[in-house]
Amino acid sequence: MLQDLRLRLRALFQKNAMDLELNEELRFHFDNEVEKYKRAGMREDAARRRARLVFGGHQQVKEDCQDARGISFLETTTQDVRYSLRAMRKNPGFFSIAALTLALGIGASIAVFSLVNTILLKPLPYPNANRVVMLWREGPLAGVGDMPWAPGEYSVLARAATAFQNLGAFKKDSFNLTGASSPELLEGVRASAGLFPALGVSPLLGRTFTAEEDQPGYDHVTVLSNRLWQSRFGGDTGIVGKIIDLNGYPYTVIGVMPKSFTFPNQDGIPPILDLPKETQLWVPLALPVAPKGANELGVIGQLKSNGTLGMVVQDMNVTERSLEEHIPQEKGWSSRVVLLTQQTVTDARRPLLLLLGAVSVVLLIACANVAGLTLNRSLGRRRELTLRGALGAGRSRLVRQLMTESLLLAFVGGIMGILFGEASLYLVKHFGPDSIPHLHETGLDLRLIGFALGITLITGLLFGLAPAVGATRMNMVEALKEGGQRSVGSATAPRIRNALLIAQVAMALVLVVASGLLVRTFYSMLRSDAGFDVARIVTFELPLPTSKYADTGRMAQLYQQVLLRLQSVPGVRSAGFASVVPMGGAPDGTVIRMPEHPTTKRSEQPYANYSFASPGYFATMGTPLLRGRDFSDADTLNSVPVVIISSSMAKKYFHGEDPVGKQVGVATTKIPVRTIIGVVANIKHASLREEPDPEMFVPYTQNEIKVWPSMQTMQFAVRSRTDQTAIAESVRQAVHAVDPDLPVAKFATLATLVDRSMTADRFSMLLVGSFGVLALILASIGMYGVISYSVMQRTPEIGVRIALGAQRTQIFVMILRQASRLAVSGIAIGLIAALGATRLMTRFLYGVQPADPITFAVVSLLLASVAFLACYVPARKAMKVDPMIALRYE
Repeated sequence: MLQDLRLRLRALFQKNAMDLELNEELRFHFDNEVEKYKRAGMREDAARRRARLVFGGHQQVKEDCQDARGISFLETTTQDVRYSLRAMRKNPGFFSIAALTLALGIGASIAVFSLVNTILLKPLPYPNANRVVMLWREGPLAGVGDMPWAPGEYSVLARAATAFQNLGAFKKDSFNLTGASSPELLEGVRASAGLFPALGVSPLLGRTFTAEEDQPGYDHVTVLSNRLWQSRFGGDTGIVGKIIDLNGYPYTVIGVMPKSFTFPNQDGIPPILDLPKETQLWVPLALPVAPKGANELGVIGQLKSNGTLGMVVQDMNVTERSLEEHIPQEKGWSSRVVLLTQQTVTDARRPLLLLLGAVSVVLLIACANVAGLTLNRSLGRRRELTLRGALGAGRSRLVRQLMTESLLLAFVGGIMGILFGEASLYLVKHFGPDSIPHLHETGLDLRLIGFALGITLITGLLFGLAPAVGATRMNMVEALKEGGQRSVGSATAPRIRNALLIAQVAMALVLVVASGLLVRTFYSMLRSDAGFDVARIVTFELPLPTSKYADTGRMAQLYQQVLLRLQSVPGVRSAGFASVVPMGGAPDGTVIRMPEHPTTKRSEQPYANYSFASPGYFATMGTPLLRGRDFSDADTLNSVPVVIISSSMAKKYFHGEDPVGKQVGVATTKIPVRTIIGVVANIKHASLREEPDPEMFVPYTQNEIKVWPSMQTMQFAVRSRTDQTAIAESVRQAVHAVDPDLPVAKFATLATLVDRSMTADRFSMLLVGSFGVLALILASIGMYGVISYSVMQRTPEIGVRIALGAQRTQIFVMILRQASRLAVSGIAIGLIAALGATRLMTRFLYGVQPADPITFAVVSLLLASVAFLACYVPARKAMKVDPMIALRYE
C-alpha cells in the first residue's frame, strides 16, 4: 500500500520525469519486439509492422499506463482549473462582476452567521451552563408571567426542591463606593452563596461566598468584577483581604471574578427583573430566616448530574404545594423553567433569525444573478462547446468543465466574501447596539471558516449547475452550421434564464417590502405619543447610602433639599423627580384595589405600576395633565392620601367615568386607599413601541408603606432654558451642596436615553434595509444582463424588422414589453410570497400592518421603475441596430 501511495504521489508531483521513463521503457520493449522478429528472419520494416500490431498503439499504451497511476481525475481537474484560469484572464469583466456579486452575498452571509454563531450557538462561558435553568413565577392573572420570586417564596423553594444540586438567588442593588477617590455609584448584585457553585465558575483571585457569610450580620464581604478591579483598583493582586467602603459600611474584598463573568446581567432577562447592564460587584444576599418582601429575586438552579427538565418540572409541581401550604396567597401561581442558554438569548434570537432570513434571500439572489450571467456566457461559447463535443468530449465532461469554472469563481468570490464579511463585522461591532449580547466577541473562527467554505461550495453548485446543464443541451449539428451572433441554444436555456430573473425580482420584492415595513415601523415610533417632551431635559440618578439615609422621612427631606437647589440653578426652567424617568427602567407594579369596583375573582384582580413622583415632575417632563391637579407641597403624610393615575389606567378601570375623586390603593387593606386627584397622559418607560400599562403616581412625601417601593434611589429630570449640557456642572454642584458624598449617576440627556432605546430597532432596520438595497441592485443587474443578452440574440431579427419598415420606437417598445412581462411576473410572485413572509414579522412591527397596502404598492412601483431603468439602455441599443450590419452575419 505504501508503495502504491508513493507511486501515486510521484505521478502527481513528478509527472514529466515519469513520462520520460515511460517513453524509454515503451521504446525498449518495442525495440526488443522488433529484434525478436528480425532474428526470426523478417526484414526491418516487416518486423516493425508486426511488432506494432502485437504491441498496440504507442499513444494508447502510454495513456493506459498513465491511467493505471490512478491520478487521471486529478490531472483532468488540474487541466480544467488551468483552462478556467485562462478563461478568467480572457474575460476579466465578467469574472469581476460575478465574483463581486458573490462576494457581497457570501460576505453578508458570513457576517450574519458570525453574529448567530457568537450569540446563539456559542456556549456560555460557564462550565455548568447546559445544566442551569432559570425559574420564574407565573401568576393567575392573565398576562402575568415570568415574574421574579419573592424572598418568602425562594425560602420555601430552597427547602422543598430536590431536583437541584445548587440553587442561587440574586437581585440588583446599587452601592456608593467612597474612599480616597470621588464617590462612585456601582451597579452590583446581592447573590446567595449557591449562585457561583451553580454556574461552576471559580474566581480569578480569592474565593466566593460561604454559607456562613450568606447570613445577616456576616455579609460585609464582596467579590469584585474584573473590570472594576482593573479600573478602580488598578489590577492590584493584593486586593483580597482589603477593606472598601460601600454605602458607608466597610466590606472585605474576598475575591475577583474572571473577565468573562458578569452574570447576572440584562441579557435576555425580562425588564420586570431589574438587573445591572454589567454587574460590577457581588455581595451576599443574606436573607433572614423568615424573609418578606416583593417579587424581586432572580433564581437559577443547577440540575443534578442525572437530572432532566422533565424531572425539574415534576419537582416544581411538588414544590408548588409546599408554597401554597406556607403562603396561602400563592394559590393559583405556578413556576416556569427555562434553560439558561435559551434565556440569555431570548431578546436577540428573533432579530437574528430575521437577519439570517434576509441575508439568505440576498445570497439566493446573488446566486440567481451569477447563474444568469454564467448561462449567458455559456451560450456565447456554444461553438467552443460544440467543437469540443464534436472532438469527443462527452456531455458530462463539458458539464464538469463548466462546473469547475463555476466553483473556481465561487472560490474567488468566497475569498473576497470573507474579507467583505470581516469589514462588515467591524462596522457592526462598532455601530451595533449594546443590547445585543456578546456582540463585541464576534469574529473569524474555525466554525466561521467552515461555514464560509460550505457556503462557497453551495453557491458554486447553485449558480453553476443550471447554466452547465442548459448550455450543454444545444443542438451540436445546428450550432456548427450557424455562427455569428445567433444563438441556437436549446429551448431550455431561455426558460432557465427567464426563470432565474423572475426569481430574482420576486425575492428582491419580498426583501424590499420587509425593509419598507421596518422603515415605516421606525417612523411610527418616532411619531408616537411617548407622553413626554425630550427638548432640553437632562436626567440623572441619585442613590442614597443606607448608612446615612435609612428611613423614608430622611430620604424625602434630602430629595426635597436637592430639588430646591436644582430649581435655583441659573438656566434651569423646572425640575422634578420620580422613581423612574422615561427610558430609565421598569417601574414597580402591584395588585390594586378600587372600593367602587371590587373584584371577587383572583384572576381578575386589577394591576398597575406604582411610582413616586414630586410636585412639578409632570410639568418638567412635558407630560400633559389631562384632568384634576398636580401634586403640591401640601400633600404630606398629615394630609389626605392622593394619587395621580395615567390615562390608560383611567380608561381600563374607570371607563366612561370621571376618575377624579374616586379611590384606589394597593391590594392590602392595611394601607388606606388614596383619592385620585388627577389624570396624566401615558408615559412610555422602556421603548417608544410599548403599550403603556396602567400606572399610578404617589407623592414621595406620602410613603406610608415605607418598605416598598424603595425610595433609596430616585431619578431626577431637569429642564433647562438653553443648552442642557451647559448646566451639567451646576447640577452636580447643587447636589453636592446638599451632601458631598452623593454620586450623581447616569447623567444623560433624555434625548440620549430615547435614542439608546431605539438602537436595536434602528440596527435591524438599517441591516435589513441594506440587504433590501443590495437585493434591488442585484435584481437590476440581473435584469440588465438578461435583456442585453436578449437584444444581442435578436439583433438579426431586429435588423430584418427595421429593414422591412418597422419604426425604431416600435423596436424600443418591443424590447420593453419583453422586459415588462418578466418584471410583472416577478412582482406578482413576489407580492404573494411577501404576503406570507411578512406575517412572520408581526413582532417587529409597530404602527403598521404586515400586509400594509401602501408599502406593498410603493415597493411594487419602485421595483417596476428599477426594472424599467435596467432595461432602458438595452432597449436604446436595440433602436440603434443597423440592418446592414445585422444582416451581414446571415
